Amino acid sequence: MDKYCDIVPHPAGWTYILNGIESDCSFHTYELAVEAAKIQVMHDARKRVFRLQGLNGEMLPFATAITKEASRLG
Repeated sequence: MDKYCDIVPHPAGWTYILNGIESDCSFHTYELAVEAAKIQVMHDARKRVFRLQGLNGEMLPFATAITKEASRLG
């Protein structure tokens, strides 16, 4: 079973949710939130699926989310 690490908008920028628990802090950019999440799970042997919350609220794996959002923007 895959474990999810969700990157979601936060009032102060972006944050990540790992194992259902939101990070104690937020990050100014999406990229910083992703890097912090990667460091947090680096020593975890379980497979992680990183997901991004799209504009419609749907949680999508990174590659799918980026492609879908880009096609919507034209």
